[in-house]
Amino acid sequence: MTRYLFAILISFFSLTAWSETPLGNFQGLDVVSGKEYQVAFPSEKKATILVFISAKCPCSASHEVLLKDLSSEYKEFAFFGVHSNSDEDQETTKKHFSETQLPFPVLQDQKNFLANKLGALKTPHAFVLNNNGEVIYHGGVTDSHVGPSAKRHFLKDVLEDLRAGKAPRHKEGRALGCYIQREED
Repeated sequence: MTRYLFAILISFFSLTAWSETPLGNFQGLDVVSGKEYQVAFPSEKKATILVFISAKCPCSASHEVLLKDLSSEYKEFAFFGVHSNSDEDQETTKKHFSETQLPFPVLQDQKNFLANKLGALKTPHAFVLNNNGEVIYHGGVTDSHVGPSAKRHFLKDVLEDLRAGKAPRHKEGRALGCYIQREED
């Protein structure tokens, strides 16, 4: 219960600040390869997509094919998975994402830094950041907790708009999925 209340409070305070405070440059280790990635703003890409995903959440897993397709179709965008769940050990996480073979790195979110900074609550939860590191969309990849049964594809709509040089039609969308289990201090 304490974790749940903490997550809600972090989310509330983070969401009030994320639109005003750009995300600065950061680095993270890929959970599969162990390679260190630098995420910097401005980027050579049109925008940066951070999607909080899980090795054990069925809602997250149901969106993996959609995320693979989006990253292949929208190559002008930088895609990163973010793994924040403290209840998923390194071995389970590495095994899952090795088998999944996502075409983008999945960065380990040490001490839930990114989840807390952005206010991510569930998996999957997507954030699209412009070249200044400002969040221009946050929410679900789709309108469903089961990706293939979705009627609305929020993230794809935003990427289409950005590709066309338009403002995103969605600023936020409801994220449906499993709660991110945060580390206790």
